[in-house]
Amino acid sequence: MVRSHALAICALYGGISAGMGVADGFSDVGHKLCSLSAQHVARNRQRLTELRVIGDDMNALISRLSPDLAGIDDFHPQVYIIGTGLSNMAISLPLSTLAILSRASVVLHDNLSLPADEIRKVVPESCIVRGVGKRGDDASSIPQSEIDKLLIEYAKQPEKYSTILRLKGGDPFLFGRSRTEIDALREHQITYTVIPNLSSSVAGPHYAGIPLTDPLLDAQSFAVFSGTNARGIGIGDDGGNDWGDIGVDTLIFLMIGRLDKLGQLSQRLIESTGDRWEQDTPCAIVQSAGRAEQRVWRATLATICEEIRKDMGKECTTVSPAIFVVGRVTSLDLKGL
Repeated sequence: MVRSHALAICALYGGISAGMGVADGFSDVGHKLCSLSAQHVARNRQRLTELRVIGDDMNALISRLSPDLAGIDDFHPQVYIIGTGLSNMAISLPLSTLAILSRASVVLHDNLSLPADEIRKVVPESCIVRGVGKRGDDASSIPQSEIDKLLIEYAKQPEKYSTILRLKGGDPFLFGRSRTEIDALREHQITYTVIPNLSSSVAGPHYAGIPLTDPLLDAQSFAVFSGTNARGIGIGDDGGNDWGDIGVDTLIFLMIGRLDKLGQLSQRLIESTGDRWEQDTPCAIVQSAGRAEQRVWRATLATICEEIRKDMGKECTTVSPAIFVVGRVTSLDLKGL
């Protein structure tokens, strides 16, 4: 992943500076970014510090590459609500997002977005970088109502904090709790924009080599659910859905890393009406999807918790952050060799 992004950046800037007639100043940008060679990126954790220096050049280059982006760039909202996808490395973000980061005054980030050390490689040294948690079983997480207030507190000081970033793992609108933050910004008439990214519900299984649809298995549909409701109760213990009535081929559950919740949900699926989900239905858990520490367990609804404890130890209680995929497609492993 890191290597491919480095090569793509080098190719982009190398081609522009060499053959597209862009001003000499952009050639310098190309040389700086191409110095982030694939091997260098893999070895050197300081690979993005140069972006602090070339942030203005990068903004200009992005505007030159796309008239549409240039028009958007004339409007600078004070707050950016940005999805960071699954990666925990800044170099995996789009160049346009890196350009915004390079001029940030404040960054409020979730645990599953970029870590603080990666953020600090891009933002100005004066930028405030603050983690706000947002892990379901993490007592240190700041309540959502407090995050809303914190966002407004910074935004009410535009002379001091002109560019505020709210970083969220995955996509901001898919279980990202962006609604109350946006309501608060609108109430105070603070300008903002939302930048989407890949959700773990789709990209996570794909990183594990699990396609969510497959014509050969006649898997043509999928549905995504939160494994834990707003009150912190596991979806297998809240007495809600009759899973036998859900007419899709594949189920995806997020926020289901605790093994007690996983076991309850698996049992509810087995006991549901009809014969769509049974004891021997294939399923998989993908832990830390898309990251270096990613792990995948494949089993059946009846054995998934047992397989995890067999691997992790009987004392294991959680594999969070995890994605639970249920259906025939989990028998496939199509990831690269």
